[in-house]
Amino acid sequence: MERFLSKCAEYIYQKHQKNLQNLCIVFPNRRSGVFFTSYLQKQISGAVIGSKTITVNELFSDFSPFHSVDKLQLISILYEVFKRHTKTTETFDEFYFWGEILLADFNDVDRYLVNAEDMFRNIADIKEIDSLFDYLTPEQKMALEHFWGSVAVSNNKEYQKKYINVWDKLFPVYAEFKAILAEKKLAYGGMSDRWVVEHLEKGDSEFDAEKYYIVGLNALNACEKKFFKSLQGLGKADFLWDFDRFYLEDEKNEAGGFMRENLTRFPSPDDFLFDDHFFSRKKNIKLVAVSSVYGQAQEIPHFLKETQPDFQPQFDNTAIVLADESLLFSALGAIPEETGTVNITMGYPVKNSVVYGFLMLMVNLLKNRRKDADNNTVVYHRFVTDILNHQLLNGIASEKSKEFVASLKFNNKITVVLKEINFSTIHHQIFSPPEKVVDYSTYFLDVLGSIYAWVKQEDAGNKMLLELIFSIYNAIEKLKVVVQDVAKEQSREISPAVYFRLFNQYLGQVSVAFEGEPLSGTQVMGILETRCLDFENLIILGLNENKWPRTFTSPSFIPHNIRKGFGLPGIDEQDAMYSYYFYRLIQRAKNVTATYSVVKEGINTGELSRYGFQLLYDSNQSPKLVNLDFSFANDPVPEIQIQSSEKSVQEYLSRISKDHPLSPSAINVYFMCSLRFYFRYFMHLPEPDEVKDEIDSPIFGNIFHETIEALYKPFVGKVLEKGDLENMQKDRILLENEIRKAIAKHYFKERDSARKPVKLEGKTLLIFENIKTFLKQLLKIDAEIAPFSVESLEDDYKTELPLVLNGAPQKIWIGGKIDRVDRVNGKLRILDYKTGNVDSLSFKNLDELFEKDQKKHKKEILQALIYTHVLRRNKTSERDFQPVIYSLRKFFDETYSPEISWGKQGFSFQEIEPEFLEHLQVLVQEILSPKNVFSQTPYVEKCQYCPYNKICQRY
Repeated sequence: MERFLSKCAEYIYQKHQKNLQNLCIVFPNRRSGVFFTSYLQKQISGAVIGSKTITVNELFSDFSPFHSVDKLQLISILYEVFKRHTKTTETFDEFYFWGEILLADFNDVDRYLVNAEDMFRNIADIKEIDSLFDYLTPEQKMALEHFWGSVAVSNNKEYQKKYINVWDKLFPVYAEFKAILAEKKLAYGGMSDRWVVEHLEKGDSEFDAEKYYIVGLNALNACEKKFFKSLQGLGKADFLWDFDRFYLEDEKNEAGGFMRENLTRFPSPDDFLFDDHFFSRKKNIKLVAVSSVYGQAQEIPHFLKETQPDFQPQFDNTAIVLADESLLFSALGAIPEETGTVNITMGYPVKNSVVYGFLMLMVNLLKNRRKDADNNTVVYHRFVTDILNHQLLNGIASEKSKEFVASLKFNNKITVVLKEINFSTIHHQIFSPPEKVVDYSTYFLDVLGSIYAWVKQEDAGNKMLLELIFSIYNAIEKLKVVVQDVAKEQSREISPAVYFRLFNQYLGQVSVAFEGEPLSGTQVMGILETRCLDFENLIILGLNENKWPRTFTSPSFIPHNIRKGFGLPGIDEQDAMYSYYFYRLIQRAKNVTATYSVVKEGINTGELSRYGFQLLYDSNQSPKLVNLDFSFANDPVPEIQIQSSEKSVQEYLSRISKDHPLSPSAINVYFMCSLRFYFRYFMHLPEPDEVKDEIDSPIFGNIFHETIEALYKPFVGKVLEKGDLENMQKDRILLENEIRKAIAKHYFKERDSARKPVKLEGKTLLIFENIKTFLKQLLKIDAEIAPFSVESLEDDYKTELPLVLNGAPQKIWIGGKIDRVDRVNGKLRILDYKTGNVDSLSFKNLDELFEKDQKKHKKEILQALIYTHVLRRNKTSERDFQPVIYSLRKFFDETYSPEISWGKQGFSFQEIEPEFLEHLQVLVQEILSPKNVFSQTPYVEKCQYCPYNKICQRY
């Protein structure tokens, strides 16, 4: 297969084999220069001094007297100029984003040799039309824009004058900004290039090489055209273009747009001949749809197997091209070992690394810290735990970190005092953030330096991690110098927002190069690295519409039509450039496979690139459309069933005592899911602790119970009159203080909840108001049945339940804490507060309460009846018992009643107690039977908030 760079090397050698050292060969990138040199070496038989190979950017830099300077310094200078001309009151932080756009526009203006004064005047006139004729319809405005030169309007409003003034001042800003930079011998890229071509016209520049060969370029800006025209006029330049007649002669194909102009303006030598009809020959092309982004890499082994007959272990035989560069690691993992040497021509972006992720956690720490009432630096707990749990700190004071995280969960600490975290030198550095922005870089560098030293000592073989840390360290060090220089020379104080924007930009540009031999093995590369290169076997990963071509265009102050009119590039030019890269890459290839993801997610459209459709419908090729299927052997998770045993029953019975009886809550867990009961009570598995970011249902219930107990406690053993309840209802300070104490105890985990008032904000404040509303309604409900006596609050009651276990009689303790026992109209009420949803306070028969595997079990009624039985055994002299449930969610119903009913009738517990006791005994005997089988609930929705759902793999 003929390769373009090989043909160029052959041609140049034949022309200049005796004076190669006098040549300068210009390429679009360095990779093409490396390949060219390799091809040239094959032409040379002896030792010679080679020609100079250079990129087009380096060529311009050689002729420029200016120094390149960092963007922050440029925008800082630009801000002063902009402020001076426009009298803006914007801060530097507010201007920074606009400064980036202005700088990019100035760069385009200079690279394309635009008459800046004319262009900015046109923009100002258009903006004047936009602002002055705001009463016109869009259609009328459009018509006037075509004739804006004839429009005259008076009576400008003041704000319109200010608006227009900004656009009027763009050219003066541009001119003075360049003058200041020139005086300092500084420049941005476009300014430097423009200076070079303007001084070419004056004859100030000298060309060292006898001949310049311009090889394989495509889209030329105006500076490059003028520079090359000067070389051409001096007879010092020859142009070697790469193209195929298929897209060159098709006026509708944007891939040939730039090339048609280049061949007219800078024709190649007549004797430079190569085959320009390669694309017309039939190729083996496959377009593979994949239902996964990263799964596209799994096509690589299939491709390598299919192309095995054409595979050779040479650097220009097979290439894996990543249109989506995030697929790098998945691609490397998919390449079979038998493929041999693999050379990665693209670097690994550090923004995809664990080190970058760790630094982003530190950035969150810096952004979200604040001072508490005691002037301590505090931060939301997740910003701390995310850092402590990060893999980079794994092995560094790990036990202390785990203990600290566990204590945060146990004490439900929402905010953390940073000075408490001092487990090691590295921890102290991380959690001692600086106050001044100018010290941020030093903060990051100190932490990275310590981690690097630790990794080098403990895990020296992890060279990739060490290289990542080193590369990021160097980038931040450069940022530090720039920030300090701007602060020192321009007295510019950088805000955190600007610093973190720069921080992301600096690290976003850093890649870690892979070690390897560039001229050996299968090549893995990005789109831009493929320029001028040819391969026989090509697999392209990520040929989606939003990946190739790239759809992103930089924001600009210059309207699209103005850009078009003054010859500045836009989205059309970008599309044409990427179209050329695609067609040029595949024109000589024999086997081409391109994958694309059909996943629609975020900005990913799941659509094949337009170039894929062009191959299908606008070419003589016949691509094969296939789907990459993944065969998943993912069997459904088997249902978990655990057989009880004598041993497990005896271990559980040993834990049941008078102090720890079998509770109604445990029985309800059994009805909800017997497997959950087994995990919690038989296996004694602890439920995982976690910090509650907000007050959830269980905590809400605890706060409510705690508050009502505190309010009623002074009246235990006494009669509560209606007036007492009304006074409590009116006493706002009393209610709020008790609620705050309960929140402090159950949510903030304060040991002494009365020590100081807790600060309530956000959702906590809303819940505080909710609890207060429910309390007032409860007091109102109780006032309607007053007077009544309070017998007990939150007291433990238990009794022995006679059973027959393994044929032998036995008694076990059953009972728990009853929320409230009171006496109303002679009846002893067993009262249970329920803050959750209670579907019904009515039951048809006792069988209904003891039926297993119900979707909605009436657990509240069963619990109330068990408590009633226990209390009746403790107060044998009493005759009249009434179980009631105070359901908060029903407090405001018009027909509210807390009484439990049998059907629609009331009932006497004494009458149903024998049957109830029998059912209860059968149930507990089943739970404690060695033959019992504990199984999962058939209702998966119940598993959503189960603490053991990871074991069952249901959620």
